[in-house]
Amino acid sequence: MSTETTIVYKLDNSTDTQTALKNVATETLNKLKEKFGNEYIVTAGDLGEVEKNWSHEIKVRKGNKIGAEVTLKWEQSQPEIVTVEVDDSSKMGSWITYGTLLPFVVIGAYLAYNDMAPLAFLPGQKVAAGLGGLIALIPGLIAVSILKTLLLKNEKEQNTQLVNEVRLLVTK
Repeated sequence: MSTETTIVYKLDNSTDTQTALKNVATETLNKLKEKFGNEYIVTAGDLGEVEKNWSHEIKVRKGNKIGAEVTLKWEQSQPEIVTVEVDDSSKMGSWITYGTLLPFVVIGAYLAYNDMAPLAFLPGQKVAAGLGGLIALIPGLIAVSILKTLLLKNEKEQNTQLVNEVRLLVTK
């Protein structure tokens, strides 16, 4: 369901990095609020301090099923460039992912740690627990994709349209 795209901004060299990053983040947030503020909820986290790597997330959401996420990333290895990624992001999608994967991993780790079938063949206890959780992750991912397809199918078109609109706005 990911429709991720990367956009590259050049930073203003006339100001220090912290100020330039803050300006880019504020400008992006203001654009999104201006365009989507009436119909969608636009939220952003704290800007934080600039260290070796810096990132900032801005979310545009409508209810629990529809949303887009804009991620601004800066790395010290390329100080004049900020990458902007636009991806779909919904609260319900996150709930489905974590709520499904966590029980699968925990049950897989428990079965392997206690030498229970079908994971009794794994060596040791701690290693077996880790491997059991990893093995159980595979059917968990399959279950997540099926649940997301079933529960979010009606909103997929609207979500894709929102991501494309956000991408166009951020590209300007």
